[in-house]
Amino acid sequence: MRRRLCVWGLSLLVSCGDDATGVPEAATDTGTDGSTSTPPVDDTAVDATGSSSGAQESSGSTTAPAEPPLPFASGIRLERVTANQGVQVPLVEQGVEVPPEAQSARLIAGRTTLLRGFWSLHADFTPRELIGRLVADYPDGTQLVQDFPLMVEGESTDGGASFQWLLQPDQVVPGIQYRVRILEADPEAATGEVSDPPPILPLAGQGTLEVYDVPLQMKVELIPVLHQLDGMECMPEILDEDVTAMREQLEQNNPVQQAVITVGEPMPYTASISEGGGFSPVLSVLAERRAADDPDPNVYYYGLLDSCDGYPPGLLGQAIGIPPAPTMELAQQRIATGRWLGSGAAAAETFVHEIGHTQGRYHVLCSGGEAGADAAYPHPQGRIGVWGFGIHDFQLRSPTQSRDYMTYCANEWVSDYGYNLTAGVIEQLSAWALGAGASAGADRLRAADFDEILVASIEASGAIQWFTIRGGLSGELDAHAAIRWQLDGAQLELPVWISDQPDGDALLLTS
Repeated sequence: MRRRLCVWGLSLLVSCGDDATGVPEAATDTGTDGSTSTPPVDDTAVDATGSSSGAQESSGSTTAPAEPPLPFASGIRLERVTANQGVQVPLVEQGVEVPPEAQSARLIAGRTTLLRGFWSLHADFTPRELIGRLVADYPDGTQLVQDFPLMVEGESTDGGASFQWLLQPDQVVPGIQYRVRILEADPEAATGEVSDPPPILPLAGQGTLEVYDVPLQMKVELIPVLHQLDGMECMPEILDEDVTAMREQLEQNNPVQQAVITVGEPMPYTASISEGGGFSPVLSVLAERRAADDPDPNVYYYGLLDSCDGYPPGLLGQAIGIPPAPTMELAQQRIATGRWLGSGAAAAETFVHEIGHTQGRYHVLCSGGEAGADAAYPHPQGRIGVWGFGIHDFQLRSPTQSRDYMTYCANEWVSDYGYNLTAGVIEQLSAWALGAGASAGADRLRAADFDEILVASIEASGAIQWFTIRGGLSGELDAHAAIRWQLDGAQLELPVWISDQPDGDALLLTS
């Protein structure tokens, strides 16, 4: 039984203007209805001539004679295989599978996956078209055979030529047994000898594509801010294509199967946006809006600004805080805002950065202007460390030219470090969406289940905004800080947790 596959383009193109490379048109699925039929491949053995042995016709096939199997390509050695769902993961190196614990990131079920095969050439290799073949056997008994024809003229590199196979989300499931090989497209054009071992990986037999199979989802409510100032009204007009652009950028940079983005009712805001030290006043109003809406605790709120009077210099976006843990009572810190910039595509990079803060991520040093940087970040100058791949734009990102999206530098992408850091947060919040941890007798945990807390946003100018919401404290209380109240002649001191608001100069006090 053969597995259905949509045909995707997979020829590698190197762009000249930036560090990205594209993955456009060309893979052939030999098991798709209407495409060339081939018998199932037995990947448990390879005969002495170098072609697959044990192949047999599937039941119900036509009586047309089967084409002879293609031989292994000569003069070429298959060196390694990688997988990429956003950050590159080594699957096979030096003929041997890389164990999951040694891989740079965890592969997840239900997410578009790019597999790549890299080679080295013998000195007498003759340039010609070869075929890279992926054979994947599924737990349900189906088999996927995907061919990638490629003109091979030189060595392969991560940023250049490679054999490529694209798996759609429904083709990425636990228990896949796979093997890849390089075959002659035209056996009569072959010259030289087949390498020993032949160009097939893993060498010992089928490998297992280890994937983590849990629901992974992000939910974001976009709030268009209706700025009303001096008789003017300014507000983003958010279209479906804007939501799509922001959703795809979020999905590409986070280990999820899906991001769900909705647009809420406009939020009126009547004060100046350009004055002051940041977007803290807007965030305070947005926090009150979120508390009033009382959404699920896993929902992020993101305000989109089209200001009537400009913006604070150099400020593109800001988060209300950086939650130290993915807990339900910290839902009030899943709030951020950013400039609209005319479209969802233009706003998307800032959006991903600010949502990153609300996932618990700190800045990454690159330009030197990033305050509160993550001291544990492993790659110099904010580099992403491994090759990146966009599951929507099909672009590759260089590990040395691209920078983590938590920097202030251009060519933003997610690093392996950032990808792994947010994975646990996403898994925890996704579990809530399935009802885990909901209060007794309710479908989900409501804000009313928490105590009322006092929040203050203090700007560098001394301006302060007080409001109350339901939630929890954001971490261990600072023993040296307290809010002192005078109530009817009595004095009351409340311990307080103090944090900096990222991308601004305000302090957030929670008590």
